[in-house]
Amino acid sequence: MTPLFKHTSLQQLQGNFTQLSPQAAPFQDDTVADIAAFSQFLLKKQQSNAISALGFWCRKANILAMKKHYMALNHSQPRGLVFHITPANVDTVYFYSLLLSMLCGNCNIVRISDRSGEQTYQLIALLNEFLSLHPYSVLNSLCAIVSYPSNSQVITEHFSEHCDMRIIWGGDDAIEKINQQANVQHQVCFPDRYSLAVIRLSTNLDVDLAVTRFIRDFNAFSQQACSSPKAILWYQTSLELQQLFWQALRLALSKDESQFSQTAKANRLYHLQQLILLANINIQAIDKYSEFMRCELLTFLPDMLLHHQGDGLILSYQLQRLELNKTDKLQTISCFGLNASEQNQLATAAIRTIALGQALTFDHYWDGVDLLEELSC
Repeated sequence: MTPLFKHTSLQQLQGNFTQLSPQAAPFQDDTVADIAAFSQFLLKKQQSNAISALGFWCRKANILAMKKHYMALNHSQPRGLVFHITPANVDTVYFYSLLLSMLCGNCNIVRISDRSGEQTYQLIALLNEFLSLHPYSVLNSLCAIVSYPSNSQVITEHFSEHCDMRIIWGGDDAIEKINQQANVQHQVCFPDRYSLAVIRLSTNLDVDLAVTRFIRDFNAFSQQACSSPKAILWYQTSLELQQLFWQALRLALSKDESQFSQTAKANRLYHLQQLILLANINIQAIDKYSEFMRCELLTFLPDMLLHHQGDGLILSYQLQRLELNKTDKLQTISCFGLNASEQNQLATAAIRTIALGQALTFDHYWDGVDLLEELSC
């Protein structure tokens, strides 16, 4: 699909450029079957929670539900060649848009950051293993994965010139830099976003359930995913119940195998110092634990979270009213203990509101963008 390209900085991790070819139409039976088989393969491997979540997401039942949604769109053709530029700090997120693009019949070139984490390479290894077991899989003609340094501008220019669409997962600065290097006609970008949780605990019975659900959103990707909650806003919750929550969270995280790394733990105080300087936060109290760091605030504005770097730092604030400043950077508000009417009060402040524990659950409608619609024409 794209001309052969050789560069000393370019590493080809999966696939072959010469084999890339889009399909005639989206959601073809062979693509659906092969991705469903890949789903079962991932679930059997049980490599990590994030990779298992990806396998569960691309199971056949969910693919058919997405196909039903797609059939309601006035689209019928793949875009052609899609060039994906992935983030370094969220190891598996790019694979969701890749699978959606393949379902839409596109062939794909995926650029992996040279700073990617271990799970990125585990996932590529699993894809290569799956394709070695299924040498005639249609996925062979729909995907090639490469890696090169971000300063290799000529490679980005080459793939951008030959693609029909580009997807960039990255921060505002990275997106601006790539756009300056090489502009494209059709593009979807996922820029800097931040998220938070609003929690109301009414009884002791709420505590363990809230902790379990919060960990699902908090503990993955070193709290650096755009939908990971970086603050808890307490609404109509006694200080006693809040204290029970923090105690239960410490206990649960201490037993969790996927704990924050030693580097992340060392970074927390530095991140807090950066927040104090950049966001001008007013601190009432700080609790430092091995499992996380809690910082109780006297005032709170969502834009403070724009400078929050994750790694287990949790901002805490007593919310008096269900009112937050509207900002296009606030992606997800995860809710616990709120009724539908109360959640609706918060809905205007963020791109989405969702139940606590579901913040990292991917959907084809992401960050206000229907990817099935964008990936076809």
